[in-house]
Amino acid sequence: MENFVYHNPVKIIFGIDVIDQLGDELTLLGNRILFVYGQKAIKDIGLYDLIIKNLEDAAISYAEFGDVQPNPLLSHVCKGIEVAREFNCDAVLAVGGGSVIDTAKAIAVGVKVKHDVWKFFNGRKSIPATLPLLSLPTIAGSGSEVNHAMALTNDVQALKFGFAHRYLYPQVCIADPTLSFSVPDKLVGSGAVDAFCHCFEPYLTTQAGGVGFQKRFLENSAKTIVESACGCIKNPSSYEHRAAMLWGSMMAMSSIGSAGLGKIYFSLHALEHGLSVTSDIPHGAGLSALLPGWLNYHKGVFVERIGTWGEHVFSVKGSNATEKVESTIAEIGQFLKSMGCPLSLSETGLDSEDLGKIAANVGEQARVWRLPGFDKQTVAEILEYCS
Repeated sequence: MENFVYHNPVKIIFGIDVIDQLGDELTLLGNRILFVYGQKAIKDIGLYDLIIKNLEDAAISYAEFGDVQPNPLLSHVCKGIEVAREFNCDAVLAVGGGSVIDTAKAIAVGVKVKHDVWKFFNGRKSIPATLPLLSLPTIAGSGSEVNHAMALTNDVQALKFGFAHRYLYPQVCIADPTLSFSVPDKLVGSGAVDAFCHCFEPYLTTQAGGVGFQKRFLENSAKTIVESACGCIKNPSSYEHRAAMLWGSMMAMSSIGSAGLGKIYFSLHALEHGLSVTSDIPHGAGLSALLPGWLNYHKGVFVERIGTWGEHVFSVKGSNATEKVESTIAEIGQFLKSMGCPLSLSETGLDSEDLGKIAANVGEQARVWRLPGFDKQTVAEILEYCS
C-alpha cells in the first residue's frame, strides 16, 4: 500500500425529506447565495419551488443561475462568475446532476481569482481559495456532490478537461434519493456506467500491493451500482434501489477505494472527454461506447485483474484466465446494453474523421494528466478497437 492522505470534509445528510435542513445548513455557509441549476428538470418535479421556499423561510438572499447543460461549458461558467460577483455571493448552492455541480464548483473558485478559470484545467494555475458550496444531487452517477473533481468543456478551444483539487469538495451534501424517482432510464443508465467506471479504472491501473481492502471496496461498490441501477429501471419508485444507487455512486468516486493505490490512470475518461466534446454525447453513454473496445485493447495487460473483477462483480466462471476475461467482457457488454447505452463508437454515428478529432483532444488531456504511453498512435489504436 502506498502512502496517502485521506481527506473528505463533506458533511453528507442522506435520506427522505432531508431537504428540510437546507435553510439551516446554508445559513452556516453564507447569507447571499448563488443558486445554480439545470435547464428545466427541477421545475418539472416541483423541486425548484421547494428550494425557493426553503431559501425564503431562512431569510437567505439569492441570485439564480440556471440553464446549465450536459457537458457544461466554460462560457456559461464565466457568465455565472459575473452573476456571483455582481450579487456579492458568499456561498453557492448547486441543485442537479454532475454538470450542474461541476459548473457550481468552477464558479465558486472562479470568483476568487482574476485569471481565466481554464488555467486550472490546463495546469497553469492552482486554486488559492473558494466560496463554500452546498450540493443537492438529483441524479446518481458522477459523485461530484461529494468529491474534489470537476470537468468542463472549453467551447472556444473545443477541449474537455477534468481537474481535481482539495478545495473543490463541497462543504455539505444534502441527498434525498426520492428526488431521483423521475430520472428517465436513459440517464439512470448513463450515470450507472459513469459510476461503474469510477470503480473499474483505479482497480485495473494501480500498481500498489497490499490493497485488498481497496479492491474489495471497489468491487462491492460496482456490484451495488449494477444491481441497483437495474432495480431503478425495473421499479423507478423503489426507494431502496434509488438510495443504493445514489450512495454507491458517491462511494465510487469518494477517494476511499483509491486511498493507498498510488498513481492510478483514468485513460478511459480521457478518451471520453475527447468523444463528448466532439459529439456532445452524455458522459456515461460515451464511456459505454468506449469501454468494450478499451477493455479488448488492454486485456493482455490486465488479464488477471479483469478475470478477478468478473468473478467478484458478475460471478463469471472459467477454466482459465482467458475464458474468464472473455466472459467478463461479455457480462460488461450485457450490463451496458441493459442500461440502454451504446457498445461501440459506430453505434453513436461517428465516422473516421471524427476519430481524428477525438484523438487530438485526448492528446491535450493526456499531457495535463501525465498519462504514460498515451501518445497519438496509441490513442488511434484504442479508438479503432472501439469503433
